Amino acid sequence: MNNNKPQVSTLDDIRALRRQALLDVRQQKEVLTATTRKLVAPFTSTVNKGNSIKKAFNAGVAIFDGFILGIRLIRKIQKIVRR
Repeated sequence: MNNNKPQVSTLDDIRALRRQALLDVRQQKEVLTATTRKLVAPFTSTVNKGNSIKKAFNAGVAIFDGFILGIRLIRKIQKIVRR
């Protein structure tokens, strides 16, 4: 048997363990929510115009590069399937 679990002898013990477990779950949920918000939060806006133009250009190049890569992969897969 699992020796890590505490021995429960009364209903009051069960209630206390349940309350503690609910508190632990709520605390974990708050930590996960805070972490998720930090990860999904938008980046801070750039102050100078040069940086914002450079950022937009880099994003455009990355999108274009991803598109070209996708087309190449599709063509290679089609060649493999046709053989």
